[in-house]
Amino acid sequence: MIRVLVLTKNILAEEIITNKLQYLNYEVFCSTSILDELQMNGRMTDLVDYFPIIIIGETISSYEMEWLLPKLSNRGQSILREVDHPLSENDRAALKEHGVSGAVQNSDSVESLREQLAEVAAQYRVRTFTPIISEKETIAEKEQGLSALTLVNLSSLELQVLEKLRNQCGEIISRDELCLSLWGNVSQSRLAQLSSLIKNIKLKLETLEMDREVIQTIWGKGYRIRKEGAILNK
Repeated sequence: MIRVLVLTKNILAEEIITNKLQYLNYEVFCSTSILDELQMNGRMTDLVDYFPIIIIGETISSYEMEWLLPKLSNRGQSILREVDHPLSENDRAALKEHGVSGAVQNSDSVESLREQLAEVAAQYRVRTFTPIISEKETIAEKEQGLSALTLVNLSSLELQVLEKLRNQCGEIISRDELCLSLWGNVSQSRLAQLSSLIKNIKLKLETLEMDREVIQTIWGKGYRIRKEGAILNK
């Protein structure tokens, strides 16, 4: 299964295209926090490196996209732009000049999306995606922090939970807030699914042989990541 990262300002705005991609057996992770973190401190989280395909959502303006693209380039991924109308050949050529592989639409049929992504996806089905390590980042640094999570094979939803907790390190995040962030609604089935996700994350983190519990369950309140946890960005 190939992972797809959708960068957006509104997760609910990506529900239609996310459902279509999941139907095509892509593992989709929609994130607003990655963009927020980048805008606040100018740093691109390592989480981005584990998605071979990145879609820049239509809620992100062209100005913001131009600012974002240099920070995404040279990382080895295929970048697509989500648009709300068909693009002319000149528009597509302009996107390619900026390093964007192509464009997708929310209104595209499943068949259309399948064909548009087929060539992009094919290259990752025949080889393992390996993120490119930047000149400022050593292999030793990549083996620490969040990058170590590749060793435990977290699912897209598990990564999304962990990223949400990591971005509010030390703070308690309620179960309802996590459900709203992941699915846009709160129900008993969603709360049960969240508990399962947290349990799976904890079990997988144990394979890293961490000395302390990274994710803490605060009964009656929610979850938090310890400030001294081993998965914080440096």
